[in-house]
Amino acid sequence: MFILKDEDFIAKGLERACYIHPEDETKVIKIVYSKQGIKNNQNEVEYMYIGYLKEKKKDLSYISSCYNYVDTNLGKGLIFDRVLNYDKTLPKSFENIVSNKIISLEKQKKLLDELKEYLEKNEILFADNSRKNIFCQEFDKEKYRLIIIDGLGAKRKGLKIWLYLHSKLYMKYKIKKQWTKFMNSYNKKLKKVNYEI
Repeated sequence: MFILKDEDFIAKGLERACYIHPEDETKVIKIVYSKQGIKNNQNEVEYMYIGYLKEKKKDLSYISSCYNYVDTNLGKGLIFDRVLNYDKTLPKSFENIVSNKIISLEKQKKLLDELKEYLEKNEILFADNSRKNIFCQEFDKEKYRLIIIDGLGAKRKGLKIWLYLHSKLYMKYKIKKQWTKFMNSYNKKLKKVNYEI
């Protein structure tokens, strides 16, 4: 059993808390903590969905992959890759990048085009497509890529995830639909923070 301490804590979402793995700094452990989290069980959804992507030998280079379940003092947790910059610092969320105009609009659009192409080519569904679920990783000096750290597959277990895994046509439709929704939200945010589009 892993003992997770306050100093291992990174962040908390609506359903899960994220901790640095106490024995491997390149990994994190996500623990479901809320009633809604128990109901939706995002760990189970992502474990199943990423397992499906691995089985289909998809490229996982733009997502934080998951591995196995572990027991902790805070309950059952799921191990994921920890996304870090080339200098071992924590990347900023894409929400932070956009809100604070940290990188140029031109660079943002290039990164978004790359991510869109990656998701479509590998048929990966970014279901809970919040900008907070994407990190902007500086993988080399002033070289960036967008990494999805949360929200893959579906928002909860049920019929939809089954359909995504068994109907290629439905999966492709949903990938395009979610991307359109994401870009609409992104463009609204640009106006809100007074980017010149």
